[in-house]
Order: sequence, then structure tokens, then C-alpha cells
Amino acid sequence: MPVPLPPGAKQTYHGILYDVYQAPTPQYDGSVKTFEYVLRADCVTVFAFPAPGEILITKQEQPGRPVFYDFPGGRVNESETHEQAALRELEEETGFKAKRIKLFWNLNLEGATRFEKSFFLATDLEPASNWSNPDKGEKIEIIRESFDNVVKRCHARSMRQAEAMLCILNMKYDEHANKKLNEWLKVK
Repeated sequence: MPVPLPPGAKQTYHGILYDVYQAPTPQYDGSVKTFEYVLRADCVTVFAFPAPGEILITKQEQPGRPVFYDFPGGRVNESETHEQAALRELEEETGFKAKRIKLFWNLNLEGATRFEKSFFLATDLEPASNWSNPDKGEKIEIIRESFDNVVKRCHARSMRQAEAMLCILNMKYDEHANKKLNEWLKVK
């Protein structure tokens, strides 16, 4: 859960994806300044490994945005857990179901924009029957790429999400995270 809004916060905008609040905020000198906060639905990202050393990424086109590379993921619906959202988004965007899924990292954004992002590892993938992406605002190409090539993409900052790139680099270069990943993937 994101950090609660300051006392006295009032909603100034209600949108499809975002709600904006303004709050009078006491400053250290005793003055008061109005701060704005954007609340949005929580999100999930899935690092799906069809085999050890390989990971699924997507090349996506969406109206009004340039083409981008990303990992499967999206918003958490009100009626679902983050894990349920991760499984749903993986299937919607790639056509794969995961038999095994595990939370890798959870990030609470607590600044002007407030929401929670969860990053999952998924393995033991199997094709979903009769798959087609239900989101008509997305054209998605699924790319099965070596983990080392995805690390190179992250070094080049050519993926969409900075936090997801940080996770991948962490998996590669942090001894504890690398061990956690390899144990999960059962790599000897």
C-alpha cells in the first residue's frame, strides 16, 4: 500500500488512470505550501523465464506512443492480488501461463506519484489455449531472448521501465540476487 496522503488532502481530479490530490503542507520555516500527489493503480512486472538463461520480453506498439521494449505486466485490478495480476498480465500479453511464480522485489513509490510496483519471477511456462491479446490498444510481439542480451539492453537503457532494468542488473551483478534467481530457476 502506498503511503497515505497528508491530512487535509483534497481530490482535484479524478481520471481513468490517475487521481490528483492537493494538500496544504507545513514547511520547516512555518509557512504552508500546497503539494500535489498523483495516485494510480498498483502495477506488476513479470520476468518470465521459458528456460534458464532465457527471458521473455515484448516489443509493443500502442496508439500515441513510440514503439518500446518491455517485460509483460500492467495494472492490478481492484479485485485481484498482485500475484493474480502478474499471472493474468503474463497470459494476456504473451499467451503463456506460469506454473511457478515468485515475488522478486516490491517497490512502494512514496513521492508525488504514489503506487506499488511488484516484480515477479515466473517459470515453468506453458502456452495458453486459443490465446489472443484482449487489449485492442496493444500490438505485442513476444521475443524470447537470452538473459545476457536483456542485460545488454538494460545497460543501453533500451527497455521501458527503469525499475525493471534495475531488477535485471541486480539479478546479474548482485551476488545475493543472482543466487536467488539461480536457485529459483534451479540452475546448478
